[in-house]
Amino acid sequence: MLMQRRTLLVSALAPAAALAAASATTVRVSLSPLLTMSPFYVGYEAGYFRDAGLDLEVSRDLPGVQSIPLLAGGKLDVGFVPLNPGLANAILRGARLRIVAGRDMAAPACNEHRIYVRMASYPDGIRDMRQLRHRSIAVTSSTPFSLFVMDKLLEHAGMTRADIDIRPMGSNDRLAALLAGGVDAMLTLSTEPAPLLRSLKLAPGPGLADVLPNYQFSHIVFGARLLDGGVRTGAAFLHAYVRGAHEFLAGRTPAFMDQFAKTHDLDPALVRSGCRDSFEHDGRLHFDDMQVYLDWMKINGYLANPVSARTLVDTRFLEAMQRMS
Repeated sequence: MLMQRRTLLVSALAPAAALAAASATTVRVSLSPLLTMSPFYVGYEAGYFRDAGLDLEVSRDLPGVQSIPLLAGGKLDVGFVPLNPGLANAILRGARLRIVAGRDMAAPACNEHRIYVRMASYPDGIRDMRQLRHRSIAVTSSTPFSLFVMDKLLEHAGMTRADIDIRPMGSNDRLAALLAGGVDAMLTLSTEPAPLLRSLKLAPGPGLADVLPNYQFSHIVFGARLLDGGVRTGAAFLHAYVRGAHEFLAGRTPAFMDQFAKTHDLDPALVRSGCRDSFEHDGRLHFDDMQVYLDWMKINGYLANPVSARTLVDTRFLEAMQRMS
């Protein structure tokens, strides 16, 4: 699949003509300190945003969910944010925020949002959630999305949460508990590279991509200044980002990845070898995927009323970006 996409990238999205005005437009961007930001860093390190006439003020260590109040308050202009109840409720309550482009998805070629078990207990991994009936599974306590994924995996196997023992934990605690034998399995995040997990003698089981292939779960969000200003600035930002994403998908590695490996004491080769096929190459939005999660939020009490995905989105910038290509 990745090779097919690389072939397509050769002819897709040639560099745009210089968009820079006499003075650059400042855009304030929040970034999570995660490997999922690698496509952005390809464009940032290569100067594509500067070429588009944009001067980025970057906050580098702000988790996506925590950026929502700052975006809503006008302190930030762009956030890389997974769809979540906080974002949906903020927009429904009148916050000047909108999803403008798609980013991460659960690609079948990648092992993210997937159950992992110890090879010592399951030498061949597991093929079916029923193998974990009445077993303990660690999930991330900080995001409802982990429960959404778990529900979809269980539903596919004809099971419910009553059939397993779910253990909400912090991100680092999940892995430590699994390695120590404190739990039988864990649900991974999109930020945990499969090569690293395999190096720890963990084996994969069912994942979100098995039940919802190419499910899009993360997006680019604009705040009031970009939403209420001219479309050109926001479209230029998306164009520069997508240009970097194309090159990342085609194999270009930003220095950020090696810096990340050094900071977290990881093998740079393992970090670079992670799956790259989980990023949208053109920013397209999957409205049906958003709706599936929003409907789950309503059923589980995170939303007071049913919500249409299109009420959370502004497509003007993506459409303008497409005209630049």
